[in-house]
Amino acid sequence: MTTERTDLPPRHTGRRRRRHWASWLGWGMIGLAVLVVVGVALLARDALAARDALTRALDEVPAAEDALRAGDTEAADAALARVQPLTAQARASTDGPLWSLAAHLPVYGQDVRAFSAAAATVDDLAAVVLPSLTQALGAVEGDSLTVTSEGVDLGPLVEAAPAMARAADAFDDIDDRLAAVDPDALHAEIAEPYATLVARTDDLRPVVRTADRITALGPAMLGAEGPRRYLVVALNSAELRAGGGIPGALAVVTTDGGRVTLERQASTGDVPPFAEDVLPLDPGVEALFSDRVARYVQDTPLTPDFPTTARLTAAMWEDVQGEALDGVVATDPVALSYLLEATGPLDVPAGSGSVTLDAGNVVQVLLSDSYAQLEAGPETDAFFAAVAARVLGTFLAGGADPAVARDALVRAASEHRVLVWSAHDQEQERLAGTVLAGDLDTGERAASSVGVFLNDATGGKMSYYLDTDVRLTGSVCTDGGRVDSFRATLTSTAPADAASSLPWYVTGGGISGVEPGDVRTIVVLYPPRGGEVGTVRVGGAPTGALVADVLGRRAASLPVTLGPGQTTEVAFTVTSTSPAPAVPGAAGTIDLWTTPTVSAPGLEVVPVAACG
Repeated sequence: MTTERTDLPPRHTGRRRRRHWASWLGWGMIGLAVLVVVGVALLARDALAARDALTRALDEVPAAEDALRAGDTEAADAALARVQPLTAQARASTDGPLWSLAAHLPVYGQDVRAFSAAAATVDDLAAVVLPSLTQALGAVEGDSLTVTSEGVDLGPLVEAAPAMARAADAFDDIDDRLAAVDPDALHAEIAEPYATLVARTDDLRPVVRTADRITALGPAMLGAEGPRRYLVVALNSAELRAGGGIPGALAVVTTDGGRVTLERQASTGDVPPFAEDVLPLDPGVEALFSDRVARYVQDTPLTPDFPTTARLTAAMWEDVQGEALDGVVATDPVALSYLLEATGPLDVPAGSGSVTLDAGNVVQVLLSDSYAQLEAGPETDAFFAAVAARVLGTFLAGGADPAVARDALVRAASEHRVLVWSAHDQEQERLAGTVLAGDLDTGERAASSVGVFLNDATGGKMSYYLDTDVRLTGSVCTDGGRVDSFRATLTSTAPADAASSLPWYVTGGGISGVEPGDVRTIVVLYPPRGGEVGTVRVGGAPTGALVADVLGRRAASLPVTLGPGQTTEVAFTVTSTSPAPAVPGAAGTIDLWTTPTVSAPGLEVVPVAACG
């Protein structure tokens, strides 16, 4: 008996399956099309809602910013209260699965990503960053952050610290979000407002970062958690070192619960030379600057990296004086002139009489007149110490205009004339990358920087007569990387009869093999990390140079000698294999580090080609 087959022949099965899949495919395509249409409609609806909310919010933002600038925290809070619901609505309207999917679409995906990132960024600014700044305003910008005879009231700083930490964390999120957007892929309708937003965040970022560091580091460094001891080093710009000048007067300052006390003063003679290096040196540092960096306290600033200088100085002080230091602070006479704008004129003992110092004459008196009128050595050292004590003592006693003093310190720090190092690792990590840190060898931002540094080789005080001008003269993108061209102009302003009219202590008296009246300077050129210095020309002629690798930089060093009134140009190129940080809508920028001199600051931001 046979059983009849009930299944279809293979050819009939295949035909039916094809009809089955065709049917489902048709319905699937229709469903997908419907989903796309619905998704686009929802995105459009949300985008319009977000645009409307952002437009209304941005109308209110200037009022909040104006109130912050004026120090009116009550008005700023009121304006932010009107803004926050609008930015929250815009953020909610541009968040969710649809927006995440649309951000990966071809052609318009980056526009979607930028729109969503902009809404979230504005909400973070309105809900977290600006309110935190209003809370910290009284401590960071207001009159409560002052120095009196009783010290600094640390309460406002401590109270504002948590809010500023939240603002800094919010900026971390903002930076991550903006970094995910490719500004070059945006259409014009989105690119322009997006670039404006990025520029505004770029303006606000350093304010937030600075306020966060001040509120986090200030209390601890001012002794909120126990007494601190710092060594203040006065750098003498008349005898240049890469980091500013040769250390002259020294002072020990203690802090305890906000009270700042000038304990005592010393000179570099209290720290005699060491037979061996006090700390190991990087081979490149030793090759460029010799082992004197680690054996003579006067030569610790031969390297332009301030953390290296400070660690060596602290180790020397602790070895000789038996005192552990919590940090080192360095400053120069130009910074002192800025501070005198806040204190006003001060009378200081000088020899058998006295001299009145003010912002206009202090640099000349310290770096020139004192050598002509006082005996070199103990007498000039005593004068420098007296000036430092008088200015510092007046400031610490509350005898300075708070707003002017604050602006003076900010200006001096931005020119690398005030540098700070902490012996506490966590604090030093927070200082890293700031203008106060001077961390050329290790700072992340400093990786792309170029340096032109000056070390005196005259053996006198002739650097007072050295005018300097360092400029970027060109920047191009090549197959081998970005090539930047620089020109350093050095001019001796010494009088024609300097050899006879200036004291031997100023001219050096020829003890270093330099003709009295001449200025000999070792010029040290630092390319970006991973880069190299190209052809170097002095006065238009190619010249050789000592080359050494300093922590990833192929640096070059060469001597330049100038007679009275002479000028020469050191022209060179540097090649960078990594692009400079780019600013949307503009060329890239890098930091140009130089030795701060009597005539020029030590830091400038310069535009370069945005390659890569």
